[in-house]
Amino acid sequence: MVNLLSIKHIPKRKRFFSLLISLLIIIFSSTNSQSQDLLYGFTGGLNMNTISTKNDDGGLKVGFNIGGIAQYKLDQNMSIVANVKFSAKGQQFSKIIDDQYNYLKIYHTTSLYYIDIPILYKYSIKDLIGLEIGPSFNFCLSGKDKSKIGNTTSEITKFEKGTYNPFEFGLAFGIFTRDLGQSSFNNIFIEFRYFLGLTNVTKNQGRNVNAGAFLNIGYIIENPLKK
Repeated sequence: MVNLLSIKHIPKRKRFFSLLISLLIIIFSSTNSQSQDLLYGFTGGLNMNTISTKNDDGGLKVGFNIGGIAQYKLDQNMSIVANVKFSAKGQQFSKIIDDQYNYLKIYHTTSLYYIDIPILYKYSIKDLIGLEIGPSFNFCLSGKDKSKIGNTTSEITKFEKGTYNPFEFGLAFGIFTRDLGQSSFNNIFIEFRYFLGLTNVTKNQGRNVNAGAFLNIGYIIENPLKK
C-alpha cells in the first residue's frame, strides 16, 4: 500500500512524474491477459523545432528523438499508444546589427533536452494511413544558450534551475503509415507529427512555447509476450 504521508514530502515534479509512470504501468499491466493486443516497439527520427513567442518566432533548429512505444489495440482500426522518448529541441537564428556603421552578424542557438511522454489515440483510415492525436507530458532535463557575434568566440550559458519550467504540457497530432506494401515490412511505420506546447519554456518572459514537427520511423514487435 502506498504511504500517502510520504508522497507529500516528494517534490511536485517528481511526484507528478511518479504518478504518471505508475498510471502507465497500471494501464498496460491490466492488459496482460490480452497480450495479443499489446504491442511494443521503438521509434526515432528528426525534430524541426522552434520557440514561438508573442512578438517573434525564432528560426528552426534540427534535433533528434529516440525512444520506445507501447501500443494497445482497441480494435482493428483504433489503438492507444504511449511513447517515452528522449528529444532534443530548441531554436536557432541569426541577424545583422549595426554597431556604429560596423555591421556584425549575431548567431544564437537555444538547446533544450526533454523526456517526452505523448499518449495518443490512433485511428487507421485504411491499411496504409491513419491519424493520431493526444496530450504530451514532457520533462525538461536541461538547456543552454549559445551566442556568437561576428568572429568572436562562442559564449555558452547553461540554464539555471528556476529559470525554466521543468514540466511541459502540450498537444500532439499527425499522420502515420503502418504498411509499406510488402509483407516483410508490415511492422515498420513512418509518422509525421506536429507538437504545440501549451506551457512556457522559460519563466517570467511572456509567452514562449515549443512548437515543431517530428519525422520518425519505427518498428512494432507483434506479440512479444507470446511463447
